[in-house]
Amino acid sequence: MSDNGLTTLRLEPGDNFVLTPPIEALCQRAVAYLDAGYPIHLAGPAGTGKTTLAMHIAALRAKPVMLIYGDEEFGTSDLVGGEKGILSKKLVDNFIHSVLKTEESVRTQWVDNRLTTACKNGCTLVYDEFSRSRPEANNVLLAILEEGVLALPESRFGESYMRVHSDFRARTG
Repeated sequence: MSDNGLTTLRLEPGDNFVLTPPIEALCQRAVAYLDAGYPIHLAGPAGTGKTTLAMHIAALRAKPVMLIYGDEEFGTSDLVGGEKGILSKKLVDNFIHSVLKTEESVRTQWVDNRLTTACKNGCTLVYDEFSRSRPEANNVLLAILEEGVLALPESRFGESYMRVHSDFRARTG
């Protein structure tokens, strides 16, 4: 599904998802924390269903979801974005056939990554395997979660920060 160029996930429980009263209570409590503006962190051994539970909680919020998988190779630019390639523009003015005027400009092109997109569009961020990423890559999350501000490199359209959308919420695990 796509809204304004943002690809979102359609979340529906699978056949093997069992919603017991204790799980339902946990999910409702998690949604209440998220709705109050607090991030949640699900912890536990591998294979216990943390990601499945996180996706179910995100579905209960009925907001777009952005999914990120942490990795030891992750850097801040993998979360925020970076300069990817160049944008070239050439203008040829031949209004008077005997006079040729050309103007050419080349600049780097900024591409937002998933965290910036989630902050801009008010997504529920599911950051799976958060603890596998290097701490310095995740430092950008501090200002997002505490101050509601995403610090940006100066190269992104000259902006040094962006206010986080009021519907943005985060879940790590």
